[in-house]
Amino acid sequence: LERALRLFWEKGYDRTSVSDIGEALGVGPSSIYNAFGSKAELFRRTIEHYAGTHAAFVRDVVHSSDGRPIEESLRELLHRAVSLYTTKGLPPGCAMLQAGGSGGSTDSEGGLIAKEFRCSLEKGLRDLLTRASRNEALAASPRILAKYLVGVMRGLSQLAADGASRKDLLEVADHALGNCVSPESEG
Repeated sequence: LERALRLFWEKGYDRTSVSDIGEALGVGPSSIYNAFGSKAELFRRTIEHYAGTHAAFVRDVVHSSDGRPIEESLRELLHRAVSLYTTKGLPPGCAMLQAGGSGGSTDSEGGLIAKEFRCSLEKGLRDLLTRASRNEALAASPRILAKYLVGVMRGLSQLAADGASRKDLLEVADHALGNCVSPESEG
């Protein structure tokens, strides 16, 4: 799955053929279809693999109930995302966004699969922010902030893919955090 993931991450779902996958995995196209049923199902499995390995921190932060301030949780989320997006030896950016299609398009099966995972991320963030809003003043509703944070993560991914430095991405992330927590909760 890791080799297939990297191929999708580097080339994108639409530009990766079953022949490309077979060559990378050292198997014929029929073996891929026998094992996964379709290119789309293999892609779904690679994205699940990505979410459970490289991006497992997202689940950990979103489902955390350690009682720390929401700003700390969101800072960890964005900083760890930047770290992943700029890890040497991996393609830049987020595999879900880079592999799913141009700009996160939903015009292909890969784009639709990536959208499902982004919607799941948004729901997890909304739930986290809803829990936080019981004790902290947020700058907007949990629903709007969740959408905002998904947008920030998409932007950070694209900036990383365009070659932005880790330092610059961390500054962008920190600036974005300033729009999440209401000033009255900082006192």
